Amino acid sequence: MANYANTVLLNALTDLSPEANKDFRAPAYGATRAFNDFKRNVITNYDMFAKQPTEVDLRTQQVDYLRREVQSPGSSRAASLTGNMGTSTRDTITWVTYAVEFTLSDDNARNNTQGAAKQLAAQIKNARLDIGAAVETAAVAKLEAFKNTVDVSSPLSTWNSTDYLNSVAIANIDRYFNIMEAEMGMRDYNEGLQIINYGTMNELIRWQENQGLANSNNLTFQYGNKSFYTSNTITNSSDHRGTSYCVPVNSLGLIDWIPAKNREGLPNHGIHGFTSMPDPFGIFDTMALAIEYKVQDSSSIGGNTQDAVWLYELSVDVGFFIPTITTQKLVNKYVLTLA
Repeated sequence: MANYANTVLLNALTDLSPEANKDFRAPAYGATRAFNDFKRNVITNYDMFAKQPTEVDLRTQQVDYLRREVQSPGSSRAASLTGNMGTSTRDTITWVTYAVEFTLSDDNARNNTQGAAKQLAAQIKNARLDIGAAVETAAVAKLEAFKNTVDVSSPLSTWNSTDYLNSVAIANIDRYFNIMEAEMGMRDYNEGLQIINYGTMNELIRWQENQGLANSNNLTFQYGNKSFYTSNTITNSSDHRGTSYCVPVNSLGLIDWIPAKNREGLPNHGIHGFTSMPDPFGIFDTMALAIEYKVQDSSSIGGNTQDAVWLYELSVDVGFFIPTITTQKLVNKYVLTLA
């Protein structure tokens, strides 16, 4: 046939680059990262604590620490001393397993422009994104559950005794983080702060960071001694410009755990294999990967009636920890109002 009709290109095949594939974009996971960043400062024997050999041991892990005990000083020295012994406490870690399964078909991969390596990488990232969303939701829920429920000292903001938060009026937007730091100092938190913000607060931060020395209003003084995080999982009311959880540094801990057989590797246990892999997002210390080998009919999914199939499970156990203190709670919730 003339005009090369027999060799007309019916399909132009190429690949979308991984950088251009925004379907796999990852959130900031700000709450999770805030719990993770100082975990070894919060849990003194973290590496031993996170590598308990069995799940039974894991479920009973507890954190012991000393508590503040208040006494009224006497006005004279005593002839016979009867001092207090002091007090301590013990918190139990609540653990949750996060696991996502996925499948890789040998026949499907052979008959597909997206080969086995690409399919496996995509499935791992899919699973990690799903685990990340669930863990981030749990991290925000932990902050919300452990927020301050009493007004300790809030002369620069308005205390909401129903929702347990401090409101800063929009008229004070330029000093939002400065007000937060000042009030935390009035509660005797004089170290650095971790501030986990709803995404809208990034606009304020970036704008203020660019109001430097060359501008008539230098607002960058507010940003020393603070670590900022973004979480779009935070619930932000329609009458608030933004929402923040403010925590003294070294107050949040995340412990992640995988079974010993995954840490050590058990590759050929019948039709199963157990191994571990680094966290693709660099948050968890490691993640567990279980593999099952099967032969099945995959003709309905682009394979054959006798197909070699790998079934995977990506998993990690996560526990969040916030110490309790005697007079208040470590997490303080702030909002910037629209009015």
